[in-house]
Amino acid sequence: MTRLGVTRRGALHLALGALAGAAGAPSKTTRAQAQVFRRVGIAFGTTVSITLEAADKQMADAAFAAGFTEIRAIDRLASLTRPDSEVFRLNREGFLDRPDSALVEMLHIAEAMHVATAGAFDITIQPLWLAFDAAARRGTWPSEAEIQALRERIDQGLLQVAPDRIAFAKPGMMITLNSLARGLAADRVAAALARTGIVNAFFDTDVLGAIGKRPDGAHWRALTHNPRLPEGSFGVADVTGCLATSGDYQYFWSADYSRNHIIDPRRGVSPSHFSSVSVLAKTGLTADALSTAAFLLDPDQAARILKSHGAEALFVDKAGSVTRTAGFPAVGPG
Repeated sequence: MTRLGVTRRGALHLALGALAGAAGAPSKTTRAQAQVFRRVGIAFGTTVSITLEAADKQMADAAFAAGFTEIRAIDRLASLTRPDSEVFRLNREGFLDRPDSALVEMLHIAEAMHVATAGAFDITIQPLWLAFDAAARRGTWPSEAEIQALRERIDQGLLQVAPDRIAFAKPGMMITLNSLARGLAADRVAAALARTGIVNAFFDTDVLGAIGKRPDGAHWRALTHNPRLPEGSFGVADVTGCLATSGDYQYFWSADYSRNHIIDPRRGVSPSHFSSVSVLAKTGLTADALSTAAFLLDPDQAARILKSHGAEALFVDKAGSVTRTAGFPAVGPG
């Protein structure tokens, strides 16, 4: 079996060109009295970054501090491995009193996606994911009987959510917020930058987000990655709002990608339609959730859920064919 862990950043990369230098270093822009600054950090198990236009280094430093504080807060809240994270404590104890409002917000979005996808989107998939990953590490795979037994613990309808308490209705349940947390972090960064007076910025929390435009007046842009060519791309697309990607190549357990980290809880297998789905939406939380939701559905269902949320998408199917919804920006040379 082949097992590889990568992140969503493999799908879409910021096309900065020469707009920013080393982390924290300024470069001249076409706007009077403004410079572009960029800073890189670590969160969600990968590198994250903020690129922004500011009047001076003091303004940039204040914006970076505010933005990275938000990223670290969501990362700490949603971590599956940090014993002090709220998700870790909920998974360990089966309940959580006085949850953070950000956690409750993500769970409400999760419930909406669960309903909209008829149960395909389900954050209680974590016990099955852990079993698959552990088996792949041993060079084996769970039997159908073992999979069915694990599926008894998976039902988002058994997750009880209130402002003052979150609890599982069954023992052995667990959640993952990997399809939500990075998007919420992007939204929190956008709000933090706006509070510090930043008008033009591009940020990468493993979900890409843009406010304003580049110094040359054009939209911020990202490379669209070819999921079957590690160093290849389909070209560059404008980013307005937030852009999130889900793909079978990001973490997989079989050489043909058919067993990968995105699992349909209704059947206990990975979906067979798409290699990757990139969603452009007004908010990071919506884009993040919809990229996973659409990946779990067939093409017609995916198109309907995107339309219902006012989102656009770029699809790559298993054969490598690329399609996009009418409102997704054209992909072309950088």
